[in-house]
Formats: sequence, structure tokens, C-alpha cells
Amino acid sequence: MVVQLREYELALGSLNTALKLPKDDIVRDACIQRFEFSVELAWKTAKKVLGLSASSPRIVIRDMAAQGLIEDPHQWFSFIEARNLAAHVYNEAMADKVYLKAHEFYQEGMKLLSELKKI
Repeated sequence: MVVQLREYELALGSLNTALKLPKDDIVRDACIQRFEFSVELAWKTAKKVLGLSASSPRIVIRDMAAQGLIEDPHQWFSFIEARNLAAHVYNEAMADKVYLKAHEFYQEGMKLLSELKKI
């Protein structure tokens, strides 16, 4: 379990490093990519820690909320939706929207990591 948490922690660190850089198109795109794999690792790590067999992030997110690991499942659903939108980053407005969501996710992702470490 420690290995999985470490991978998630490294992903969040990588995202944070990119988010701190001055924004331009390349940095924005790097942040979006790092956001995508951080969101994926977030729910998959929680799934493993909680011992769930669900294959849907929405089900895992509901369990994360039920276990008190996250406060607002709807916010986490929005992270999943933004991750799905990342496939459309060729659209400037969409890319900027996902970039902003990456900033929001980082704080919540760190809270989740803290809670997962307690288990």
C-alpha cells in the first residue's frame, strides 16, 4: 500500500511543480497532463486502500465520501469530468477551464493523500 500512496504523492508533487510555473501554452498543457494522471491515481489509490472492487470512479468517490476521506463528492465528480474534457485541449477555452480545475484539484488531492495516510 505504501508504494501506491508514494506514486500518488509523486504525481501530486509533479502537478504542483507545473502549477507553480508561469503560465503559457506549454505549461498549461503540462499541467493538464499531470492533472489527468493525478486524478486517475487519486481514485484508483483510494480504491486500493479501501479494498473496493468497483471499476467506476463515481462509485469509488461515493465511498471516499462515505468513509470521510473527502468532503464533497460533487466536487470530485467535477474533477473526473474535467479529466474527461482534457481530450479536447485543442480548444483554448476548454484547455483554460481544465487548467483552472487542476489548481482546484491540487488542494483537494493533498487532503485526500493526508486522509489515506491515516488508514
